[in-house]
Amino acid sequence: MKATDLLKKQHTKVDALFARFEKAKKAADKATIFQEIAANLVAHDAIEREIFYPACEDAMGMSETLGESLVEHGLVEFMIYRADQNLDNGTLDHHVKVLQEVVEHHVEEEEEELFPKVEDAIDGSELETLGARMQARFEEAMLEDFHVGLLDNLTQVLDGAMATAPGEGAPEADDAPELPAKKSAKKTKTNGRAHA
Repeated sequence: MKATDLLKKQHTKVDALFARFEKAKKAADKATIFQEIAANLVAHDAIEREIFYPACEDAMGMSETLGESLVEHGLVEFMIYRADQNLDNGTLDHHVKVLQEVVEHHVEEEEEELFPKVEDAIDGSELETLGARMQARFEEAMLEDFHVGLLDNLTQVLDGAMATAPGEGAPEADDAPELPAKKSAKKTKTNGRAHA
């Protein structure tokens, strides 16, 4: 399968997961579906940042569309992190809705602007080869705890990295800055105002 077709297929799957999330009534079901959304998006991010985007840059240079796509990935990852931090405090719906809007914008730009340029710039057989590599990496990433990949990606984004390969540019676990720990849903009162 061509790399662009594989990515479109994954976009469709995530869209269906967002639809399931919207229809779910129980908080536990929503949390489970969100975890599936997050795992798919983090694995999808891995194959784009590690394989697809570098191939695009090699073929076309750093275009405005490619640069925006890379930056948007950092935003998607941040929104996944924020939603994951709010699984239990009654605001998951809000976080997932914003995540969905960011993902939909990103997908629209990729499919309408980036992919046609990529298909003009990269030979069909090379897109097939890229697709096979990306599928193998996606399957590998789906077996991993998405939190690990998400933390690595966020750390790299916070350090200013746009595109990364596994093991390149990522700090060692001991050297990585710690992201804030999950806050308790317990509220405290300060200066007469309730704070989460």
